[in-house]
Amino acid sequence: MADKALIGRKLERAEHYLKQIGLKKDPGITLFVKDSDLQSIILFNLIQAIQACIDIGSHIISDSEWETPSTQAEIFEILASRKIITKALAQKMIRMAGFRNRIVHEYEKTDMRIVHTVWKKHSADIGRFCRAVVVKYNL
Repeated sequence: MADKALIGRKLERAEHYLKQIGLKKDPGITLFVKDSDLQSIILFNLIQAIQACIDIGSHIISDSEWETPSTQAEIFEILASRKIITKALAQKMIRMAGFRNRIVHEYEKTDMRIVHTVWKKHSADIGRFCRAVVVKYNL
């Protein structure tokens, strides 16, 4: 059985990072690509929020003694197969994990236009993930 207190702490962490993102005013893409301070704030909080979701998923899977994922993508696939999240949300979170990996591991030069798009159009998926876990585990 998953440790609800641990999941709750990790959810609070993810929600904290999302809140920090939400406090920032979007200056528009033209100014965003020139504002390294805002870029750093958004990137840090996105990466941390995504990592919290990965950690939550890993914990749920481990404590439930389900199959061991070999990739971060598999974490979300397993959660979807076990009806913790929907398949559609799993696909979105897989893309988020890929985004996180590209930034953290510097697979390529960071395109701030993509960062801006993730911030403005896709960061809500992190909140959806958190709400799905809250509902599933009555937190």
